[in-house]
Amino acid sequence: MDHPDLQGLRRFTLATGDAHGLYAGFGFTAPLRPQSLMERYFPALYETGAAAP
Repeated sequence: MDHPDLQGLRRFTLATGDAHGLYAGFGFTAPLRPQSLMERYFPALYETGAAAP
């Protein structure tokens, strides 16, 4: 997060299943409006022969 190219960004996001406490120590919090977040997730996309739906 200290890299010069990342300075001036308004928002950083990340995903974690079990390290919320760790990232809270770096200033991360739950999103202000979680109801407005959406995603498209293709877990097998990088496996051989897998295709996005």
